[in-house]
Amino acid sequence: MLKQTLINNWATAISEIAIEEKKVELFTKTLEELKEVFILNPDVINFLSNRSITISKRLEFVDKIFKSEIDILILNCLKLIIERESFYSVNYIFTAAIKKLWESLNISKGIIYSTIEIDKKLIKIMEEKIHKKINHEIKLENKIDSSLIAGVRIEVANNVFDFSLKGKAEDMKNSILENRK
Repeated sequence: MLKQTLINNWATAISEIAIEEKKVELFTKTLEELKEVFILNPDVINFLSNRSITISKRLEFVDKIFKSEIDILILNCLKLIIERESFYSVNYIFTAAIKKLWESLNISKGIIYSTIEIDKKLIKIMEEKIHKKINHEIKLENKIDSSLIAGVRIEVANNVFDFSLKGKAEDMKNSILENRK
């Protein structure tokens, strides 16, 4: 993995291009989709990071796969990341860039912990409900946490909303301990 400062530099450059070109929402959506593609297909990252394969072959591969699918500016960013031999950290770069782009749109990122994967429609509903509570636009990412037993826990903008069985048990325990005093 690249050093965090280099990841941040890449992310800053990508987000500045998006802001300058007034394509923040397009970049955010595309980077999220590309990140998902690379997560589901780690062999692509391995191929595009492989220094024993010529850079021209790797760039040709990216052109064939993505040229008609993504904005030329994002395509050029991908190519530059390959040329600078940084592609093995592409998902970290995209994650940091997405965060910067959300910040430029005044959107906070949050995490919704659950015992099973949550449907995207349900996540949207939860985003709207939390938005009403904290009066701030949010984007939730689902992470699995089997220690919750059941329910969900949402962490966003320095707030924690715990609707898990584990959280309820902790609340009951604390209440009993307080009443003993």
